[in-house]
Amino acid sequence: MLAETLELLLPAAQQSALPVFVDCTFGAGGHTKEILTRIRGSRVIVLDVDPNAVARAQALATEYPDRVTPIHANFAHLDEALDSAGVREVNGIMYDLGLSSLQLADAARGFALHGQGELDMRLDPTSDAATAAQLLATAKEGEIADIIFEFGDERYARRIARQIVRRRERSPLRTTSDLVAAVLSAQPRSAHRRRGGIHPATRTFLALRMAVNRDIDRLSSSLAQAVAHVIPGGRIVVISFHSGEDRVVKHTFAAWRRAGIADVVTRKPMTPTQTEILGNPRSRSAKLRAVERTGTPLRRSA
Repeated sequence: MLAETLELLLPAAQQSALPVFVDCTFGAGGHTKEILTRIRGSRVIVLDVDPNAVARAQALATEYPDRVTPIHANFAHLDEALDSAGVREVNGIMYDLGLSSLQLADAARGFALHGQGELDMRLDPTSDAATAAQLLATAKEGEIADIIFEFGDERYARRIARQIVRRRERSPLRTTSDLVAAVLSAQPRSAHRRRGGIHPATRTFLALRMAVNRDIDRLSSSLAQAVAHVIPGGRIVVISFHSGEDRVVKHTFAAWRRAGIADVVTRKPMTPTQTEILGNPRSRSAKLRAVERTGTPLRRSA
């Protein structure tokens, strides 16, 4: 939803002669490149927790001297990142949540269902955070079931958790294929007879990735920081792919509207066109929401 995002950000650029934007999830750099191309004189503060994405941002910075500032940071640390860049006020902030195609294509990261990658799933593999393998090795069966059900909306969450615990008693789950095997063994016979749809392990992988990276909590924290940095007339745009993330965005935006500190630009979430879905099936669950900052001062309780 690149075009839609840029159309929503363009009015925010009119508030300053040299507008400043923040791309909280650089990824492959598509949104940042579009901002640099379409908005003359713009500067983009780039955040990403993935070192590989930061390296791509650094390469882009050489093409656009003084216009791209790459920062290796999780968007939950937005305040500190902007402080380090010497920036307090910005015209717009955007988030494109979820995984990039480059991350999924790298089997070693542990995000993909296929292959023999280590069961890592950390967005920042250089951090000291627990991996998915470590989480599955230490969490109780009930905790695993709750994670898979809450973040993955997986109907067989308890069966899958039971299989994971049984299997780890014999041998730790170390690779993505180990986890896939556990999920498949937990499927009832009726599920095996059904055809079509997503892979049976998709929801479990999604849930574990979100738990390992604390996606929901970090998004809530980041949004609370973001609204304090956007100037009146500036905008915050978020693309989410998970119902839990979209719920956080929806409720946060509604709270800002009630407090009078932001107007909701997208009364209903924008969704990808059929053409985009055909070209990129992973976009089918995307929801885009945006708000515009008002001139009302921010209260501590907002």
